[in-house]
Amino acid sequence: MRLSKLSSALLATIGVLVSATASAGPAWEFTSAGNSFNNNNWIFASAFNVLSDVTASGLGYYADPNNGFVNANHVALYECSNVNCTGTGNLLASATVDNTYPLTGHFRYVTIAPILLQAGHSYEVVGVSFGDNYTWNDPGFATDPNIVLVGDGVGVGTTRWELENGQGPKFLNYVNYNEIEPDGFWGPNVFLGQPTFAPEPASLLLAGLGLAGLGWTRRRRAGK
Repeated sequence: MRLSKLSSALLATIGVLVSATASAGPAWEFTSAGNSFNNNNWIFASAFNVLSDVTASGLGYYADPNNGFVNANHVALYECSNVNCTGTGNLLASATVDNTYPLTGHFRYVTIAPILLQAGHSYEVVGVSFGDNYTWNDPGFATDPNIVLVGDGVGVGTTRWELENGQGPKFLNYVNYNEIEPDGFWGPNVFLGQPTFAPEPASLLLAGLGLAGLGWTRRRRAGK
């Protein structure tokens, strides 16, 4: 009886994870960059509400299409203490995005350990520009159907920003923000669902080679 209950709970958990990773893609993207501009070193942050459970599997940063360049940008993901992300944030994951990661759309992403973002909760992704170009008012801008950007009740979406003074990415409140419907300043991003950008880890490759070698040795012994 206990085993049956455990099996049911395990299957239910697997079902949630499968549904949360059924589709993969960025939290937001656009067909083309509306601007290419740089005037300082900024911390950019975007907050979003989760409409249905979805898994975050990567953190990314915008790569200007004129050069495809990112500059070891630090990115962090927080869970907000309230629905509008006006309180504090609990750090869930962080990463550094550089040019060794492939370009996926207008962003480069780093794989992180999967994090289940729960429906009804709000999150904020923060990134440091390090003087890289940023964009806004981008044609074809759209968000993943599982999320919606957090505004202040007036705009559809807002981006928060602050001058970076050596403190790195940090949770930002509405100290400075801009309403550009439905766009923002990009900036950081989150990859949702099973990642397709992650290179095969060297450890897995070595393990595969080891198993292949073991199989060859067994076949050789069997032939003797």
